[in-house]
Amino acid sequence: MLRRTLLGSLLATPALAQGGWPQRGVEIVVPYAAGGPTDRYAREFAPRLSELWGQPAVVANKPGGATAIGTAAAAHAPPDGHTLLLASFGIVTNPLMLRNLPYDPAALAPLCRFALGGAVLYLHPSVPARTLTELVAWAKANPGALRFGSSGMGSSPHISAELFAWATGIEMLHTPYRGSAPALTDLLAGHVNALFDSVTTMRFARDGRLRAMAIAQPRRNANAPEVPTMAEQGLPQVVARTFYGFFCPAAVPAPLRERIAGDLRDIAASEPIQRAIRDDGLEAMAETPAEFAAFLAEQHALWSRVVRERNLSL
Repeated sequence: MLRRTLLGSLLATPALAQGGWPQRGVEIVVPYAAGGPTDRYAREFAPRLSELWGQPAVVANKPGGATAIGTAAAAHAPPDGHTLLLASFGIVTNPLMLRNLPYDPAALAPLCRFALGGAVLYLHPSVPARTLTELVAWAKANPGALRFGSSGMGSSPHISAELFAWATGIEMLHTPYRGSAPALTDLLAGHVNALFDSVTTMRFARDGRLRAMAIAQPRRNANAPEVPTMAEQGLPQVVARTFYGFFCPAAVPAPLRERIAGDLRDIAASEPIQRAIRDDGLEAMAETPAEFAAFLAEQHALWSRVVRERNLSL
């Protein structure tokens, strides 16, 4: 149950909001194109936040620059609590890979992580491999024939592919897209032939349009129990997990940050949101800012090594 009731009779009155906030609509910046999971989660939260806050919460898609364009827009926004950022993996990798980062990572404060999941390696059926052993052998015999798509440079699908290539010693080509949806569209069309994507894409594997090879997490996923883990096929080092969480400008006053973070946690912990996340094959959570910050520090340490070993930059 939400900590603050969503019976609009109370919070619909702006004067009752803490410190006069929000005084207008709140923008949720999504640094990806419409149609992908980050965009979809933003649109799950937006109407609930609108009802809770008594002001519209509006999703603003600002893709491009390996998510740096939208992230920079949020980082540079006035610190009045009227701009939030819903970010994923790029928030970790951009500071590691972008030579001229258009924002200071310290300008953004974590508020709440609400989902975590492992990526599945999908292949187009034109690739003649049924196991990872066969895939690696084919890729080594045909350098560059394995063409990975991704939702953008530095995204979870991109870095997962780089980790896979590093762990197996294969060569691969990478094609970045502006979001998960266009990358998946081109995989289905055969313009790229490999993609790390979420368990929700299993529907295309189950109808034969794709082949699900392995999931890059420690245990099999309950929503796709037929897909073996990377470890089961001899690659325990390939663990690549994406996440979704909210940020705001770090200069937002601490009491307001805490208020927003608390509201986000309440909604993240609600049954409709938790169910939607579980239905996507992800682990649902509702973390505090401190818990989210600790997770981000762990991710930074983990992926710094991959970026360094693969000599990755944007």
